[in-house]
Amino acid sequence: MRLYFTGCSHTYGDDLRDKNCAWPALIAQSQGCEFVNDSASGSSNQRIMYRTIKHMLDFDKIYVAWTYTNRFTRWRSDNNHEANFNINLKHTMYGNSKEYHEYGRLHYSYWHNELYAFKLWLQDIWMLQSFLTHHGKPYVMINASNNLIDRWTVDRENFNSSVKSLLCFDIMDDIQLLTEHEEIQSLVQRIDKKHFIGWNQWWITKLNGQYHVGPTDHLLEDGHRAVAKYIIDNDTN
Repeated sequence: MRLYFTGCSHTYGDDLRDKNCAWPALIAQSQGCEFVNDSASGSSNQRIMYRTIKHMLDFDKIYVAWTYTNRFTRWRSDNNHEANFNINLKHTMYGNSKEYHEYGRLHYSYWHNELYAFKLWLQDIWMLQSFLTHHGKPYVMINASNNLIDRWTVDRENFNSSVKSLLCFDIMDDIQLLTEHEEIQSLVQRIDKKHFIGWNQWWITKLNGQYHVGPTDHLLEDGHRAVAKYIIDNDTN
């Protein structure tokens, strides 16, 4: 049995001296399975979606660890290499590139929208779950970050006050706000929580206060063991 894992630095194993101590390796070892950890530091959900669809037919079970919604990925036209952007504009390959920083600053100054980033992520979850189910692939999904799920998914009466700082609140009327709330709740309802371990209850970075972390605030060996145990104990797929 071959297992496929994808995610960001929290799945790749940043700050670990030995990547065989990262939680994907621990899960594979516990099952005696071959595996590929296709995660990348700084990865976006866009990359996660693309890579999973690209590779999932070659594997027997898929593990997806979604990352922060404010990230995005572009592929360079001169060499096809991926560039993963995050709000801090740090990237291992292009961190010193003037073009990388200029493009990233322009995006986050004018084009990043937290509301649509969250809704697009919900759509990605739903679409990828549907795709994997269609192809008969067992899968598990978790969150590396909570992505403020609880703030976006409150009841209608508390929605406006909960998300006021996250969207262009002052230019939206009551009908627009109601429409956004209904769209978000509809998308959340379509997500299969049986395959999404710990939805809005547990996520990898939630363990940072309980276990040792490295210089860049990523879990060390004991934390990765806890992640692996949580997934194994709660995986019903």
